[in-house]
Amino acid sequence: MDLKHDTLDSSSFYSALSHPPERGAGNLPDLSIYRSRGAPEYGVFQYRAPAEGLLQIGGAHSADTNWSDHFEIAWTKMGNKGPLVLFLHGVPTNRTQWEEVQGQVSRFCETISIDMLGMGESSKPRLYGRKNDPALNDCWYWINDVDYIEKLMQQEYPGRKFIFIADDWGSGIASHYAARHNDRLEALIQMDPVAFDGYPVNEIQAIGRASEIPNTPEGDAQFAMLFAAFDQTLVQILKSMVYDPSKYNQYNLRYLTFPYIDVDYERNGANDGITDVARSTTMRLKLHNLRVLSDRAAILSPALLLPYHSLHNPNGVDYQKIAVPTLIMWGEYDNMMPAAQTQRFAHVLGTKDVQISYIPRAGHFPATDNPDCVTDTIINFIRRVMGHQALADVYIGNHGIWKGDERQMIRELRVLHGLSE
Repeated sequence: MDLKHDTLDSSSFYSALSHPPERGAGNLPDLSIYRSRGAPEYGVFQYRAPAEGLLQIGGAHSADTNWSDHFEIAWTKMGNKGPLVLFLHGVPTNRTQWEEVQGQVSRFCETISIDMLGMGESSKPRLYGRKNDPALNDCWYWINDVDYIEKLMQQEYPGRKFIFIADDWGSGIASHYAARHNDRLEALIQMDPVAFDGYPVNEIQAIGRASEIPNTPEGDAQFAMLFAAFDQTLVQILKSMVYDPSKYNQYNLRYLTFPYIDVDYERNGANDGITDVARSTTMRLKLHNLRVLSDRAAILSPALLLPYHSLHNPNGVDYQKIAVPTLIMWGEYDNMMPAAQTQRFAHVLGTKDVQISYIPRAGHFPATDNPDCVTDTIINFIRRVMGHQALADVYIGNHGIWKGDERQMIRELRVLHGLSE
């Protein structure tokens, strides 16, 4: 052992952690000590799919549709340095579900979040893959989403490995991706994942059953009647997925419900307060998009997420091929899919590095209930598996002990870890 080197390091760390505060004690966390995440960047990936679907043209309520295999996958990028991180959302949500956590993580990592095909601002193909056989619905198998995720990541970040973070429905896709493209990943992070025989759940099953309604003008009218109160149903589903329902209100819910429900600023295109004013009886449902959601929800089953078996379950997940370090996070008070499911992952994955973390004061959507704890868990996991120098900046938390000397501390720790601001 190099005693001299050891002594110097010890002295340096002592200095970094022992100076008096520059400001009064008891201040709230000042996250501006970290490097800036920069302005978010928005865009789309042009995806050529292996099958066609009907896309609306001419607006959200237009009756005009075209068959196409050219779809768009919408994305948001934040951060420009550090490990590459992909965020994928759950259902019935979109990439805004990750916005707060992505914003915090992007100070330390380069990040991208996407809307899965059929949701958010991505293309919504109705009758996807059913042009020649309307009864066939297997294009919505989770394993098929692997294709556009791999092509998107290769186009946007050629050859780069990344950390895949997914929630709820998105985690079903992430499991299939990790089993097929383990060599593309640095690590896998699943949050309240759908897995094994824990899916489907009643809230989504009810939506899926509506896919049985015929795709005819008469069937569309019947579908519209059955979904007449879907705006209320959707809000109640979302509020049941968080520990604290007050996390959602009529303003922030717009970002999750807009693909399916008119909101007031969409209705008044003239912006004059008079023309086409939104009222309860005029704010329409976007039935094309609801049909797509129904089709997606209809096909998903436990078999698609139970372990692969060449004879009994050929569409399952080959969990043994997932050999990267894996973090399984779960909301402590998830009343949809119980947190006790976490233990199963430790027995089936091909990696011995399986970390299980429970998020306190959180339901099925921990990133909404407790974003600070989710961020802390993610960054500490990445730092553990990749090292201090992999992050774009020194991380000293987003809560906890903030005594006023953080600017001094982080400057000295950056020098010790060889990181620049």
